Amino acid sequence: MDLETLRLAEALFSRKPEYLPVVRAFLLGALERWPDTEIVTQKSQVGLRDPLLYCALWPPTHGGIRDRNCVMLSLFLPRRLESPRIAAAVEPYPGRWTTHFCLKTPEDLDEELWAWTEEARRFRCKK
Repeated sequence: MDLETLRLAEALFSRKPEYLPVVRAFLLGALERWPDTEIVTQKSQVGLRDPLLYCALWPPTHGGIRDRNCVMLSLFLPRRLESPRIAAAVEPYPGRWTTHFCLKTPEDLDEELWAWTEEARRFRCKK
């Protein structure tokens, strides 16, 4: 990942600089695990795709999840997860779950979360 891509991704979270360590840790951790992943910065989220979008990071200012002091991670999964870590989950299409997690520190990025992210990547990207 080049520095400009990282700068664009981090700019979305510039109003809350306390979010930057977890954003940076997630993006760098994902690229270390899946080097073919592309970071796509949009107006309201930073997505990861390979070639399809399989997760997104966003500030908790939209989507019905407000007043959370964290970065939201949305994973696009084939099944409903059961975990107290889940902030919200919806099934927008049959067999496709969007599951939201509240990330506060890089320590939230444990092996369980990376395994769910890998599951989302395999589901959406058929890898």
